[in-house]
Amino acid sequence: MFKSYPIEIMNSNELILYYPSELKFSDIQTITFGSLTVSCKAVPQKEHTKTITMTKSLANHLHIPDLPLRLHLFEKEGSLFIGPIVGIFTAGFTGFPGNPMGSRSYSLSKFFLTFEQVGVLPVVFGIQHIDWEQGFVTGYVYHKNKWKQIEVPLPNVIYDRLPNRAVENLQNIQSLKTRLQEEYAIPWFNPGFFNKLDIYNRLVNESAVNKYLPKTVPFEEKSLKDMLFEFGFLYVKPDHGSSGKGIYQIQTVDDEIFVRFRDNAGNNRLIKCANITKLCNFLQEHLTGPYIIQQGIKLFRVDQHIADFRIHTNKLPNGKWVVTTIGCKVAGTGSPTTHLLAGGQIKTIEEIFPDHEERKTKTKKLVEAALTLSKYIEKNINGIVAEIGFDFGVDKSGQVWMFEANAKPGRSIFNHPQLSKYERLSNKYLLLHAVKLMEQVITNPEKIFHEFVLQ
Repeated sequence: MFKSYPIEIMNSNELILYYPSELKFSDIQTITFGSLTVSCKAVPQKEHTKTITMTKSLANHLHIPDLPLRLHLFEKEGSLFIGPIVGIFTAGFTGFPGNPMGSRSYSLSKFFLTFEQVGVLPVVFGIQHIDWEQGFVTGYVYHKNKWKQIEVPLPNVIYDRLPNRAVENLQNIQSLKTRLQEEYAIPWFNPGFFNKLDIYNRLVNESAVNKYLPKTVPFEEKSLKDMLFEFGFLYVKPDHGSSGKGIYQIQTVDDEIFVRFRDNAGNNRLIKCANITKLCNFLQEHLTGPYIIQQGIKLFRVDQHIADFRIHTNKLPNGKWVVTTIGCKVAGTGSPTTHLLAGGQIKTIEEIFPDHEERKTKTKKLVEAALTLSKYIEKNINGIVAEIGFDFGVDKSGQVWMFEANAKPGRSIFNHPQLSKYERLSNKYLLLHAVKLMEQVITNPEKIFHEFVLQ
């Protein structure tokens, strides 16, 4: 496990750094903080002081911010690296100092609850905050219950928290990603958004996980007819959708076809189509963009309402995946999905399964599915992934099904008072992953570059 040390600043015009004597470094000639390198002397502390002490002059040269910091030290070939600076890259800045990221400001502020404990400096920034000529970022940190802007060098690692696909696909965003990764060799983790059909196609031939996958095909009229004949119960979903928007639940009952959906006004609707032709006409009028057809699963119910599970997994620095949160979402009355915007409710697994033995059995199955799928998704996709949010269903026989995997899982499940503490744990693991990436870039940059940049 990596070890971080408090940063202390001493008054001096010299460029010098004192590091803990327990660290055995060779002759240090340069200090690097983020993308900025300064030539200076570094020597061990004379006492058994476990701090990183630097002169004020050096701190100014490196643009060390005036914050309580604990950071890591890595050494390679006479260079000492302090960090990491973890850039949290996003968009949609408001221009209001007290609420710079709008409704996401509160969620992003929670990364600053554990940054000292982990030993990193998180900085929230967007494309407009980069000074390419100087190599600096003027980003946001959350300190003493308020946001403030600081200027620091370009970060060591970037965590992608772009809000949606539309922003991600902008040409200037794509160009920025390419430049930071290829010119500056900055690793970028959790890039992009997963598409339902793409994830299905990447996993369906993996024997260890295909048992968790409901059959999924692109939306076409013939496929709709074939799937409805085969299963009698389907979901039609946007391939790039989120938050339960644009989902249609289709079911045949006594040769009649019923469709549940949420209309543009947010009302849960149920309509009947006399035949498959009228169903196709209805869907063609309402669907925009690429859609998929997914096999419907008869889910277990809570008080007559369908229920599914949101599970968060995180990757640890040692490479293992862990489950950080399990919550249950119970559908609202008449809703085709369990999403909160459609009237769903969050409950803990203890509330859903009060019997200890039943809870233990169900939890074991869910955890096993989440960890296995996390490993195989990581194996089968491009880029670095450090967290995944899953939507799982459990049918009446106890079989676990994966409905969706999310590269940028929402945080609404943490609004439950008994689950809120796990958001802090998840954020901690993300920041620890950033430390590991910094270490890998320093010790083996060719591996990172070839594996994750030149894909």
